[in-house]
Amino acid sequence: MGKVVLDFDFDLGMERLVGKCGLPPEEFKKVLFDKNWIRPYERGEISTAAYHRYLCDAGQLRMELADFNESWSAVFLPDLLIPESFLAHLRQRYPLILVSNTNESHVDYIARHYNVFQYFDAKIFSHVVGSLKPDRRIYEAAIAASGRPPEALFFIDDREENIRGAADVGIRAHQFKTVPILIEALRLHGVDVHEFRN
Repeated sequence: MGKVVLDFDFDLGMERLVGKCGLPPEEFKKVLFDKNWIRPYERGEISTAAYHRYLCDAGQLRMELADFNESWSAVFLPDLLIPESFLAHLRQRYPLILVSNTNESHVDYIARHYNVFQYFDAKIFSHVVGSLKPDRRIYEAAIAASGRPPEALFFIDDREENIRGAADVGIRAHQFKTVPILIEALRLHGVDVHEFRN
């Protein structure tokens, strides 16, 4: 989802959060992205409320949970990287499955502020399936949702390690750079893009 369908800038959220904490920005950032907390959070092992309490304790964050949810999700930029017209174009021809490393707060925010979820037949969120890309299990969840063999699927992601993870389970994969490059890759893999232009 991030950096493929939706663009984001973590500095935007950081600005709002560090203004309400007692640590210098770089120290708070280490707390925010501590793998012992952010990974369990995005695997759904801890709730947003628990993650928020951790930030209040370890990061000296002075912000109520509702305000945290809005500030934490202020990272998302208004314009989509893949236009809705292209998502709609593909959806008319193929089932689309969203596979995302994310958390309940971000999913709720995106559902309230964007229309992108309507284009996907299935949504595989890391915090729901308990697995983060590039772990094998999240791709297996996508394969199961598709009802198709992995070689029939085409996976798009901005991160090279996630592309390798998909390829390791037999899914054809493309590293997203720009929409025109994606369109050409889809065309080369036999996807009907009907001369769509961004």
